[in-house]
Amino acid sequence: MPASILFSGHMIDKPDRAEPRFPPELVWVVRQRIHTAIASFVNSIPRDRILGFASGACGGDILFHEECRACGIDTVIVLPFPPEVFIQSSVELTKSDQGHWGRRFRKLWRETPEARREVMDLPHGDDAYARCNERLIGRARAHGQMHLIALWDGKRGGGHGGTADMVANADHEGTLDVFSPQSLKSRL
Repeated sequence: MPASILFSGHMIDKPDRAEPRFPPELVWVVRQRIHTAIASFVNSIPRDRILGFASGACGGDILFHEECRACGIDTVIVLPFPPEVFIQSSVELTKSDQGHWGRRFRKLWRETPEARREVMDLPHGDDAYARCNERLIGRARAHGQMHLIALWDGKRGGGHGGTADMVANADHEGTLDVFSPQSLKSRL
C-alpha cells in the first residue's frame, strides 16, 4: 500500500523574533530529528511506495525535502504563490540569508519533476497558506495512507495556515510525530 509523509513545520526565526521558536542554531538537531522520523518509514515501506508532501518555506519544509531525498524518497512541493513571490514571503526572510535558504529552495524546485510541483497562484494573505495546507492534505491523502510529521511548538500561530492548523486539520490515519525545536536543545 502506498504511503504519504505529510510535513508541516516552523520557519527559521527572524533575527528580531521576540520569543524564539526555531532559532538557526537548532537547524542541525532538527535536521537529525526529521531524518529519524522519515527513516522509520523507509524501514517498513518500500521507498518507491512513499511520497513526501510539504510546502517550501525556510526551516522545517526545506529540511524535510532534503532529508526525504537523502533517504531516496521523492517529494511533492505545493506553493500558494509563484516561486519568486513565495521566496520573498517565506524563504529569504532577511537580507542576509545565512542558511542559504533561497539557494536551497531553488535547487529543490529545479530538481522536482514538474508533475510534483504545484503553484496555486492565490492572492497573498493568511487564507492562502490555509488553502495550501488543504491542498497538501488532499494530495497526500490521495497518494496513500497519510502519516504526519510536525515541527511544532504546540502553540497557535499568528494566523491561519500555520503548523497548528495543519496538525488540527490533517486528520491523519497513520502515525503522528510531533516535536518542537526547543525540545531538541539538549542534543546540541
